[in-house]
Amino acid sequence: MRRRGGARRARMGRRGRGLAWLAVMALGGCGGGSDRPPVPEAAPVVAPNGTVGTLLPSIDPSGVIAPAADPKLPGFDAWPFVFDARNHTIDGRTCAVVVEREGALVRELSATASADACVAAWDGRDASGAWLSPGVVTVRATVEDVSGGALAVAEATVEVVRLGIERIELDPVTPGDRSALLYSRMAGRSDGFYELASDRFSWRMGADAGDGAGAVVLELADGTPRELPAPWDDPLSPPLDAASPDGVERDTYNLPTAWSAGARLDVSATLSSDIAGVPGGGDPTTVEVRVVPPAGTEATADAGFAHGATVVVRTVASPVPAVGKIDWALEWSFEARRPGGEWVAVPGSLTTTHRLYGLVDTPIFDYSAVPHRAWVDVVDIVAGWVDGASADPGDVAGRIVEGVYWELGLRYDRVSGASFYTSYPSGWEGAVFDLTDFQVRGDGSTINCSDAGSIVSAYANMVGVDLRYHILQHGSASGFDLNYIQAIGWEGFTETPFTSGRGGFRYHAVVGPPDGSFFDATLALDGDGTPTSLPATLLLAQGMPADDYLRALSSEWTYITTRVDEKVRIR
Repeated sequence: MRRRGGARRARMGRRGRGLAWLAVMALGGCGGGSDRPPVPEAAPVVAPNGTVGTLLPSIDPSGVIAPAADPKLPGFDAWPFVFDARNHTIDGRTCAVVVEREGALVRELSATASADACVAAWDGRDASGAWLSPGVVTVRATVEDVSGGALAVAEATVEVVRLGIERIELDPVTPGDRSALLYSRMAGRSDGFYELASDRFSWRMGADAGDGAGAVVLELADGTPRELPAPWDDPLSPPLDAASPDGVERDTYNLPTAWSAGARLDVSATLSSDIAGVPGGGDPTTVEVRVVPPAGTEATADAGFAHGATVVVRTVASPVPAVGKIDWALEWSFEARRPGGEWVAVPGSLTTTHRLYGLVDTPIFDYSAVPHRAWVDVVDIVAGWVDGASADPGDVAGRIVEGVYWELGLRYDRVSGASFYTSYPSGWEGAVFDLTDFQVRGDGSTINCSDAGSIVSAYANMVGVDLRYHILQHGSASGFDLNYIQAIGWEGFTETPFTSGRGGFRYHAVVGPPDGSFFDATLALDGDGTPTSLPATLLLAQGMPADDYLRALSSEWTYITTRVDEKVRIR
């Protein structure tokens, strides 16, 4: 007759899952020595049917234990260690879990026992509270009797690693869908233009010269994890660094990008396993780790983790479906496995946030040199006005008219109707708009029609809407009278915006797309159908057919001609 203890030992041996484990049962007899405590003979127990017998515990590492983890990974709370167990809660039996490295105790963990598991969690630190350096550790779970004697033991080998990202590049799936951006006042200078090229990577981690010896991409010199850079909020200037050749921060930064509405993106993440003093020192050595594509993306190639490798994911849909400002969050998580094993989620994740500006299309100018780019501060304003509501050129142009008329705090010059920011050095066909000065209101908030036209057209051109400025004049160049209008910044409709009481315009500037419609932020028209008398119904020109606009503007509308059709030049 076979001894029941021997059969049970055979079954326990077959329960190993490729992880190191050990179950010891002492049933008497003599044999080889062991450095582990002897397993006492299990106490007899009474089964529910009244049969008296002995139930010995067994324990195995669970398949849900992550074979690798990075305790410094953002979002890491603890590393769960779960051991499947049987018969270990009988007669007050408990479990204990310890972490060891090369036979030396690293940490005793608090463990809990249930009917089928022994569970503990580790924060990745040793008994002194310091983070344990990357490398292999052994996790040992022991079922103990009421006197502390070992009844069953199981071990799992896991690896501490370092998982991070050094830089991220954002590229359009369709060439041309990303546009360059321009800062207009680098270091506060009015001529301090700084261009963010459309092929420049926008997110980066790096050691600064002032971080001290041993600082690396992911960590400061003392091993403290480096904070992930948040989107840069100053719309006028990039982050500065006097030690950089061009005066702009080159180590750790997070800069905005601009995209045509509907663009899909390829996101290239260059990986890093840096630890303080040892670049790449946290790379996995005994396990495989892979990057899990963030929600809304899919991997375009192998996503295996290795220091210096690049993982590319592609958006399934566009993160910029309309004109607006989006802080786009990408959650990067990881999975690990032993060679040939099953993938298991690594605890924690890191989230990178990227500021994306949605444009109608690439900027439209008649000039190619700087500053004819999409200015960050202008795009930021327009994005706030549209706020993701549309990517239609007419809708966006109309919202720009509303924003200029109502929200910029501008007032029409009721003394002489003179321009403050727009000049015509070579005649009507050569309008030059001092946008740099206007954005900081260098000449105040008083404007005229030329300025309003310049503002609307320049803002629209920067977000990809084709608006040209038009000069309207009486056919005899003698000026024309006005119906009831309400000038920008003033309340009430009047037949003349001028304090002198003189009526009419010598000329008037509006803007419009190639279809011949008009947009105007200088004044509101009377839209009740009888513009020559009060009361008046406020109507902004937002894509009005030219004849309808002129009819509402002046009783002499049939004599008014459009003399200019071109884009304003900015400086």
